[in-house]
Amino acid sequence: MAVSPAAPPRTMPKLLKATYLADSETLLRETRSTKLYYFPGPVIWLILALIFDYAALTVTYSWPPVPGLTRALSDLPNFGGTHPGGTYLLIFAVLFTLIVLLWILVRFLRWISTVYAVSSNRVIRQKGIFGRDFDEIPVAQVRGVDVHQSFGQRILGYGSVTVSSEGGTGRSIGNEAWHGIPKPFEFQRLVENATQNLSRGSGSN
Repeated sequence: MAVSPAAPPRTMPKLLKATYLADSETLLRETRSTKLYYFPGPVIWLILALIFDYAALTVTYSWPPVPGLTRALSDLPNFGGTHPGGTYLLIFAVLFTLIVLLWILVRFLRWISTVYAVSSNRVIRQKGIFGRDFDEIPVAQVRGVDVHQSFGQRILGYGSVTVSSEGGTGRSIGNEAWHGIPKPFEFQRLVENATQNLSRGSGSN
């Protein structure tokens, strides 16, 4: 008696909550937005803030100066030496740096808390760190997948994906752009293939 070949091992999610997938559901792809979308701007501002902090300190202390910037700060009214104005500028510099650090923290939490996935049955968005919220579009309700990439995004390999739908279950996530998706055209292809596979399966019944 012929023995049927064993089914291939099921792909287990690493980012998506595993128990959210049905037993017969196949995970095609899961991803977060790329770090290149969330972090370059805040990191550049943090570097500038740290340079400004150091330059402010070089006016009060005998540290190697920052060319141009140290001189410009020392020429400000009520600044330099032991004058109280120097303390005010240092406080401003530190507060500005803390604001930039808070911005990075917010970006990090937004990045780590959102997962996008495509399965054989659904397009899914999972949000949350401790608690989890799941929004979905059944593949049968997907009417189109659009990708937008600027020139810079195309070079860096990410873009925005918009899944158009008739509606979803619970909170609808149709017709809104998901930003910073790595390899967006692959994401588009997987959604379209899942839609076509479901249509062929329905047509054969």
